[in-house]
Amino acid sequence: MTVFAMAPDGARIALHELGDPDGAPVLLIHGFSSNAKRNWIDTRWGDALAERGLRGIAMDLRGHGESDRPSVGYTVPHFLDDVDAVLEQLALPEAPGAVGYSMGARLLWRHAGTRPHAFRALVLGGLPAGDPFQRFDVDLARSALRDEAEPGEMEAFVVELAGVFPEHDPETLVTLAGEVSRTLFDPEAAPPTMPTLLMTGDKDRRAADTQELLPLLPDGRFEPIPGRNHVNAPTSGTFRRRAAEFLAAAR
Repeated sequence: MTVFAMAPDGARIALHELGDPDGAPVLLIHGFSSNAKRNWIDTRWGDALAERGLRGIAMDLRGHGESDRPSVGYTVPHFLDDVDAVLEQLALPEAPGAVGYSMGARLLWRHAGTRPHAFRALVLGGLPAGDPFQRFDVDLARSALRDEAEPGEMEAFVVELAGVFPEHDPETLVTLAGEVSRTLFDPEAAPPTMPTLLMTGDKDRRAADTQELLPLLPDGRFEPIPGRNHVNAPTSGTFRRRAAEFLAAAR
């Protein structure tokens, strides 16, 4: 069953339950061009959470999955407001844990750094120390999407990801990437202070520098995800089991 939270600008944010319905809450946020079903539900995260007595609430980011796809409104502040709206609607009796992957991990780093009491612990997967959208040219990407121009490396990567799943609209996702790129990820601005586990695939070329973030975290650790790259890391049993263990222990 899908329920919706209402963002301040009126966009509906879809929420999906997995794991133990009576367990301690954990918010899950997927990466760019994925969604809750693809990132968490189909990859059996519910089983790992249930084994540790955890209740997963997976949100579809705006522009993804079953959430609304406004024509504009994809800046970083919009996404931060969405997380606030979700937490307000859930009205949880305790601060939840959280798991984010890639873009979802950057969002949680930013959110937790400025709202230190929102989460009790974080698991951040596939998180690069820099911003992958730093040199993203949205106009070039739009032209490439219509086969009107030869894209650069970053534009080609975004266009490719935007067209992976048929339930998504590539034009919306390219617009989203362009708006997000206006506020580059600065991990030094406000690092999370709660216990944080960083995990990245040992074959991940998109986030090979994750360990560089460790000195910024007062309570952080890093573990590799064996045999995984940036795209398939969420399917790893090691990732989901270790994340569930860490969040259960942090209660």
